[in-house]
Amino acid sequence: MKKTRTIPAAVNSVRYRTVDSHLHALDFLQQTEGFAALADVMDEAGVEQAVVFGMPMAKQWDSTMPKAPSYYLSNDSRCYYYSGTDYILAELLKKQPAKIRKRFYPFCCGINGNDRMAATQLRRLLEMYPDFWCGIGELMSRHDDLTALTYGEAPHVNHPAFLEIFDLAAEYDLPVLVHHNITAQGNEEVLYLDELKEALAHNRDCRIIWAHAGISRRVEIQNLTKIVRDMLKKNKNLWVDISWVVYDYYVLDNFPNHYADNDTPEDWVRLIEDYPDRFMLGTDVVGCWDKYVQEVRKYDVLLEKLTPDTAGKLCRDNILAVMKKNGGTK
Repeated sequence: MKKTRTIPAAVNSVRYRTVDSHLHALDFLQQTEGFAALADVMDEAGVEQAVVFGMPMAKQWDSTMPKAPSYYLSNDSRCYYYSGTDYILAELLKKQPAKIRKRFYPFCCGINGNDRMAATQLRRLLEMYPDFWCGIGELMSRHDDLTALTYGEAPHVNHPAFLEIFDLAAEYDLPVLVHHNITAQGNEEVLYLDELKEALAHNRDCRIIWAHAGISRRVEIQNLTKIVRDMLKKNKNLWVDISWVVYDYYVLDNFPNHYADNDTPEDWVRLIEDYPDRFMLGTDVVGCWDKYVQEVRKYDVLLEKLTPDTAGKLCRDNILAVMKKNGGTK
């Protein structure tokens, strides 16, 4: 049986220049608390810039529900793909003063990964807002309850529509951030990893960021560090975003008696030190900023265990390198 580990308290001072690699400006109702308020909490958290995108799904407010949902798990009503998210994001960001606007790297995400028209729709968006988009994503492939609640076929990252998106991204030299779970909830057998392998092999010129290392709620896998290590070794066009629950449940091992993984935090430190250019940190906050500082500062526990050079790469350098950026955008 795994032993419960005591995690040291996070340090109090902001030590690293940070670029948040995973931030949803809009929630599942396509609402937001706004960029001005976001910039304020970023200052408080020591975050200079952020990769920002909308939400590719919208949560339906059914007539039987007395109040509007706030999250995809608020109730059992369905979700649907919402292409308007990119236009809302673009127009909101373009209206910000330059001092705020230059802090954000916008990605576009409002497509259905099962639709062979998806790449055409993204191309149209790239042409409508030239020199604006810095990447594509977060695109939803296999994603536990979210894709189960969304109308239509469950998306998978080796679908022909996804492969056409990767070709488009390579053409425009843009990275693609993809959420792709490697198994189903409650199943310890790896089911979907080969789909990601096929996607990576399809176009090696496409840089793919793997959101949450293939993990989400109730996704329980043994030896995740070995899986991630093998994927990084064999796929030079792959990067790993350790935001959201993979950090709490696997990297920190905060739920040792619940999750199937038998790695230790030290295993993750060794993995990251072995591949210091391939990992990045994000908050994965969704339209509301009340917990933003907390989501940034939780990484202090990990950063204190890494060499300063590696910590700096996770906090800032790696996401900028994947986007081929050296500073602000606009």
